[in-house]
Amino acid sequence: MARTRKTPIPEVVLEFGKRINKLRLDRKMSQMDVGAALGIDRENVRKYEKGLQEPKLSTIIKFAEVFEISIDELLGINIGESK
Repeated sequence: MARTRKTPIPEVVLEFGKRINKLRLDRKMSQMDVGAALGIDRENVRKYEKGLQEPKLSTIIKFAEVFEISIDELLGINIGESK
C-alpha cells in the first residue's frame, strides 16, 4: 500500500529534483552513476529527482561536486538579479 503525504511537497524541493534530473541526463549519467558518486543508493537519487525526499545540506554540496557546478547554480539561485 502506497504511503500518502500529510503535507504537500514544497515547490523548491520539486524544482531541485527537476534540476538534478536534467543535469544527470545532460551528462548522460544513470541514477546508479550519480548514486555511486554520491555514496547513496539509486533509489534515493530517484526520490530526490521526484521531490519525494528533501536533501540535507551535505547532500546538496555533494550533488554540486558531482555535477561540477556551484551550489547557487544547482539551486537555481541568481544573486544580484532583480525579480
